[in-house]
Amino acid sequence: MKNFVIILGLLFGLLSSCNKHGNNIIEIDPDKIRSNASKNGLTVEENEKLNMTIDDSIKKNTTGKTLPNIIITDISYQKKFFLDELDNIDGDFILISTDVYCGFGLECLIDIFPKSYKKFSKENKSVPVICLIKRTEDDINNLKRINKTIDEIKPFYDSIYIIDEKEANKLNMLVNPSRLYVTEEMVVKNIKFGINLSGDLYDEIRQNINIKR
Repeated sequence: MKNFVIILGLLFGLLSSCNKHGNNIIEIDPDKIRSNASKNGLTVEENEKLNMTIDDSIKKNTTGKTLPNIIITDISYQKKFFLDELDNIDGDFILISTDVYCGFGLECLIDIFPKSYKKFSKENKSVPVICLIKRTEDDINNLKRINKTIDEIKPFYDSIYIIDEKEANKLNMLVNPSRLYVTEEMVVKNIKFGINLSGDLYDEIRQNINIKR
């Protein structure tokens, strides 16, 4: 228990020192943190505390931070700089991502998010939504599943890009699905993971988008 507390203290100290350098999103590596913390085994209580610490760390090092200029690929498979593609956005916007192997992620992209966003845009206003399809190592030499997913989601998203997992990690979009709510100045307002039990993201969208016309 003592070693576990020391590890958590070192983690918070590291994050505090990182926050002093620039204002870009600070990438968090949950696997590395979990590996270091669990070398001598963890109790159920310690594991729960560790998960909460990691979640808090991701939020603290993402919200209020600016998007980094990562490399993405358009659906014609041309590499682009992310911020160049976002240059003409006016107002708040949403980034949503998943890989093509997560059933919950695909359900969110194809069904839950489009329905919730349609309701929001009818009652409030339309905002840009950019969909990022994660490319894992399994997809490098086989793009069939990615291409199939792109065809399925085209009716719902104006902007679709492919993003390598290591680039998605720089956004802390670690869970499938992940959503970032971002301002015109490229500052992250909030980060959200997964889908809620109601299967409706309307309230989440409304709470995180400036609806002033």
